[in-house]
Amino acid sequence: MREQGHIRAALDCYQQALKLNPNLSTALGNFGLLLTACGDLETGLQHCRKAVELRPNDVPARYQLGKMLLEFGHIEEAMEVLSDVVETDPDNAELAVTVGRVWIELGDLRQARSWFERALQLEPDLNEAQCGIAQVLREAGDPEAAIQAYQKVLEKEPGRMDAQAGLARAFQDHGDMDLAVATYRETIRQYPESASLHACLGHAMAEAGDLDEAVNCHRRAITLNPRCVPALSGLATTLRGRTSDEELGQLEKLLNVPWMTDGRRAALNFGLAQAFDGKGDYQRAAVHIKDANEFQKKHYEQRDQGYSAEVFREHVDRLIETFTPEYFERVSSLGFGVGSERPVFIVGMPRSGTTLTEQILATHPRAFGAGERSFIQNSLQLLPTALQLSEPPLECLKRITAEAVGRLTGWHLDRLRGLDSSHDRVVDKMPDNYQFLGWIATLHPQAKIIHCQRDIRDVAFSCWITNFARIRWANDLEHLAQRVIDYQRLMNHYRQVLPIPVLEVSYEQMIANQEEATRRLLDFVGLEWDPNCLDFHKTERLVRTASVAQVRQPIYKRSVARWKYYEAALKAFLEALHFA
Repeated sequence: MREQGHIRAALDCYQQALKLNPNLSTALGNFGLLLTACGDLETGLQHCRKAVELRPNDVPARYQLGKMLLEFGHIEEAMEVLSDVVETDPDNAELAVTVGRVWIELGDLRQARSWFERALQLEPDLNEAQCGIAQVLREAGDPEAAIQAYQKVLEKEPGRMDAQAGLARAFQDHGDMDLAVATYRETIRQYPESASLHACLGHAMAEAGDLDEAVNCHRRAITLNPRCVPALSGLATTLRGRTSDEELGQLEKLLNVPWMTDGRRAALNFGLAQAFDGKGDYQRAAVHIKDANEFQKKHYEQRDQGYSAEVFREHVDRLIETFTPEYFERVSSLGFGVGSERPVFIVGMPRSGTTLTEQILATHPRAFGAGERSFIQNSLQLLPTALQLSEPPLECLKRITAEAVGRLTGWHLDRLRGLDSSHDRVVDKMPDNYQFLGWIATLHPQAKIIHCQRDIRDVAFSCWITNFARIRWANDLEHLAQRVIDYQRLMNHYRQVLPIPVLEVSYEQMIANQEEATRRLLDFVGLEWDPNCLDFHKTERLVRTASVAQVRQPIYKRSVARWKYYEAALKAFLEALHFA
């Protein structure tokens, strides 16, 4: 019953078994693990500990205790328990998979992969280990490889829940929201009692722009597990000011339960921050924003995944040193790049209006909105292979050839055709592509680049209150300030050296005069006027963005100068940027 996703029926069976034999360690451990799916982690841990007390040398019991400790965030204790079991049963492939998952929690993807590979050496057909490798690929920022890995598992074992859920998340990371939502729905059809699946679909629907369905999904998850942190946080983030007092109370009660990890506390505080901000209670919102970011920063640092402002500063230095007037003169004289006007790139800081700009363009019948794609950065990472060199990509640019550029331009255009082959313009709104404008100009000298700008204080606040999945520089105001400084420094450099035009779009001007700004956009990318672009919020296309609330309603002005409500809380940022 458990394997088929019938959690309630499985719980009943374990309870009956324990009535017949209260000391049945296998039932205690499995019952304990299942209780976590229903939100009763405290009782679950008690059952797993009791199973080990009854049979200290029982491998399954200690294995289950290790998994439960992992749920509590007791990573070191979990690793100690599992290490003892590994010594007892070194050839247990499933145990190796669990150790691999601990290493993922610790942020060491190399160690994690080695344990998954060890599991496959012990048991070559173990799909759980293949799913672990797919997760490593996704966590490492390679969703395409992760998708392929999950699909291989599903070819061998159709309907496997962790593979389907992982595939949906990989589609989401890749920007394929239609496929992500469809995969989540199919998985829920097979496993309707999984609160975590409903919560994942809720987050996907919120990213995709269907806020009503996102709320429904989160509430279904909470019905199945009233202490489901992702669902409670997602519900408050989606409802914002419409979050009920009862729902806020649920979030606040959970903040200090024994199994609350830093990552979960961050999610709850982000949800509470969005809700109080929506209600206009800015003082309470500021407290929760501060707590959320502190917990999130701690969560990353404990896993050696913290942000280094110095590393990024050095990266920007290398970009400036690489993309010089001499570089562009050389590639221009050799005729690098392809004269395709199809690619359109929207760049800028996150929360600067990139999503709004893309949505306006994607409403045009001749334009396709591709969302946030990592194709440009990936193509640069492929440069050493194209040149058959072992040097870093930016070093390889010193020895770049027309042949290599042609191959990588073709690779990029093939990726765009794979997304859409019928529209005249394909719009990529990956904000971080501002770093790679020099590379874009190398591949696509006829491409259209749109740079979105917004009052940097509003950008900073919006980043600070947002629970990003991968952005780690927004959890510390000093890091955020330095990121802005380096972004501005790099964009000032590109303005001086870039050989192709860049349209600067002001978020505030877009808000003040939407039609004028829209006409400028369409004219710049070579599209005729279409009044439907003014009704961008009516489109039914799925988008992947943290700005979904804005792209689902007409342009509003309340997001302008929003930072002023939080001026005291933003003091460190404002001082670093010389606003205070």
